[in-house]
Amino acid sequence: MKARPALVARVNDGTGAFPRIPVMIRRRAIAFPIERKDGKLFHPPDVIGFYARYNLDGKAHIDALGKHAGPAYARFLQIESDVARMRQGLDPIHKPEPDPKDQRSLSVWIQVFKASLKTLGKRKSTIAAYTRTLDDFSSQFPHKTVDEITREDLLAHIDHLRDTVKRRSHGDPQRTFRNRLSYVCIFFNSLGLKCPLPLREMKKGMKSKPTKYSIDAINLMLKHAKLNEKDLILFFLHTGFRDEEVAYAKWTDIDFVKGSINVYAKPEYDWKPKDSEFRQQDIVLQEKFLKRMQARRERWHDFSPLIFPTNRGTPCMHLIKTVQRVCKRAGIVDKRITLHAFRRTFGTLVAKEYGLEQARIWLGHADLQTTQAYIAADEFSTEQSREKVKNMFSGVGD
Repeated sequence: MKARPALVARVNDGTGAFPRIPVMIRRRAIAFPIERKDGKLFHPPDVIGFYARYNLDGKAHIDALGKHAGPAYARFLQIESDVARMRQGLDPIHKPEPDPKDQRSLSVWIQVFKASLKTLGKRKSTIAAYTRTLDDFSSQFPHKTVDEITREDLLAHIDHLRDTVKRRSHGDPQRTFRNRLSYVCIFFNSLGLKCPLPLREMKKGMKSKPTKYSIDAINLMLKHAKLNEKDLILFFLHTGFRDEEVAYAKWTDIDFVKGSINVYAKPEYDWKPKDSEFRQQDIVLQEKFLKRMQARRERWHDFSPLIFPTNRGTPCMHLIKTVQRVCKRAGIVDKRITLHAFRRTFGTLVAKEYGLEQARIWLGHADLQTTQAYIAADEFSTEQSREKVKNMFSGVGD
């Protein structure tokens, strides 16, 4: 006897796979919650849609039934009846209905994708970047399904971005548009679909030259900085931490006995470091800098466990404003002021002193190629360069 059609539900289990699992029928209705073999329960918000799965004429079939339990079960009963008739050589009674449009709704699948990012433990900044991009994309095509999005739609979206996206004054807008398109491509790939406009077709943004602060520039900052401002500048310089790593840094991250520091997750703030990893080796701190941190701890420890908190004791996400104020007082206006420039300065100093591999470890990079592209070369004036070139070729005859 051939197996009867099976009623299954596609669910969001947080893995990004969206598996289909059998559903139970009780009192002629779909029973909730839907339970998987491993005991995990799924309630309506996590149920993407229902499907009828069956074999007919040696071929496997799966028909979409919609995401609403009542209509889905009614349609399943029709399919069950028709399959039984067709196996007997009879014509089906009910006309097959098209795949419900809401099953492939762009906005629905974007919501599912965003939920999976959180379940998979992606960082807040990553989730925010995808949310910003995909919500903007969805708002432009509110009534389309994922299958209806075309190459022309994506080109129109890029034109929309050119008109609406706020551009950084020192950045290349093309990089912003390409980054946004990459998020959309990743979304389509997660559904097993090919992005209508492959990323390779879009021109790459112009890579900016890695920038760092010279020691003279840092000393000029320190000359015009107040006590707490000096602490922040020197912390960035001596640790090479990323912006968020400094914002969430706690006193417990510093080992004052060993004279070192590392990056750790802060579950109390729902924060994880990049790639959820700490440095594979503690960063060794200069003794003079350690004494400065000890003095700061005596001033701030009772106020907050964070090293650089806001006035409310919470993580400060605007540390750049402190550095900008200092640079303004110091008259440093001829270059872009970023916190990442301190990180490149740190990496460059470490690479000179200990080599590129040590710089990679303390910067927390996965490979040397990233570190090589990251390190900023020393800049020389034209006259300095001319003198060095003269020495380079001094042994060459006429």
